[in-house]
Amino acid sequence: MILALDFETANADPGSICSVGVASLESGRITRRREILIRPHERCGWFHSFNIAIHGIRPEMVHNAPEWDEVWPELAELFRDRVIVAHNAAFDIGAFQKVMELYELELPEFPYFCSCKVARRVWPDFENHRLNTLCRHLGFEFRHHQAGEDAAAAAFLVQKMFDFTGTAGWRELLEHAGVTPGRISPEGCIPCRVIPKKGRSR
Repeated sequence: MILALDFETANADPGSICSVGVASLESGRITRRREILIRPHERCGWFHSFNIAIHGIRPEMVHNAPEWDEVWPELAELFRDRVIVAHNAAFDIGAFQKVMELYELELPEFPYFCSCKVARRVWPDFENHRLNTLCRHLGFEFRHHQAGEDAAAAAFLVQKMFDFTGTAGWRELLEHAGVTPGRISPEGCIPCRVIPKKGRSR
């Protein structure tokens, strides 16, 4: 089962999470879609005007929201036995690592991959591989930079890539695209990588 993940941050600090969105992809359908506003950690809780202009979340909107350590126990159940996908996963996985560190929480263990990296290999001729561009081409309407909407859009892209490539699961899709999954564990992070074409077996 695949869980799509998206974070929005209050400023340039990756730990300044102010919203999290998740969406499950099960049997070709998007399920368990959720978005939660989060009050950022006090060490990096200030809001930059640039970030506000992107996602529209203001300090007063999260004043009474839970902090990450209150939200994580519930989300942890969704992460269990899932592969995580995010569009531009380096950002989202980096934010996840940083916020877990801020609250001195142990990292769980799960594989993950970047839907943007895979999409570049699946649809190399698209003008670009931004989430909104891909979804516009593929007929999925959503509100960009809203965490729950972005998570659902990433889940939609994965299903479309399954359909387009004829692959049956995420491991087969990544092998087809020449992308190795990343992995998070208490020991740290192994990044998701694109295999150079000359290094791929034929």
